[in-house]
Amino acid sequence: MTVGRIPSVEGGIQPTIFDAKADLLTATANDTPARLAVGTNGQVLTADSTAGTGLAWATPAAGGKVLQVVYGTTATAATSSSSTQAATNLTASITPSLNTSKVLVLVAQTGIAKNASNASNSVDLYLYRGATQLLQFQNSAAHTNTAVRNDIGGVSCNYLDSPATTSSTTYSTKFANNNNTAEVYVQNGGGASTIILMEIGA
Repeated sequence: MTVGRIPSVEGGIQPTIFDAKADLLTATANDTPARLAVGTNGQVLTADSTAGTGLAWATPAAGGKVLQVVYGTTATAATSSSSTQAATNLTASITPSLNTSKVLVLVAQTGIAKNASNASNSVDLYLYRGATQLLQFQNSAAHTNTAVRNDIGGVSCNYLDSPATTSSTTYSTKFANNNNTAEVYVQNGGGASTIILMEIGA
């Protein structure tokens, strides 16, 4: 930061006091004008009582900024009669701009249901980054004690991930029938599930 005493003359301030593009006219005290040189790219002007002019250029504090948002959705129904995890068809990919960024994953999985074939059918739901399971966010959804159909609508999941990469990264959900018998569903009845990926600056 450069602060220079500005000479005053009768009738105004001499234009020669400005040395460069974006110089600012400020003051160091009462009736004491001064020149404040421009900061560097990306800096912002802030109040600073320790500076001669009471102003200073500073870099904004990092962290907590949303850098990009990706949205994915599916209304394609998926059915399972197995305790082996299967794709729900809900997926989205994001390419982080920094390897220090976090990714906030927001999932709304709809159309969760079981049929009436067995009392103990129920839905387990999982969140994945690529082939890595991050979280089981639902256990035994739509379970009943009797062999009746049960539609519970939707469930949600929020997860803050640290992928540590600048490569394209895919997030998805999977589901399973933990009773390993017919039959459970996601996106049942045409409802749309959604997934939102938000890159958060570190």
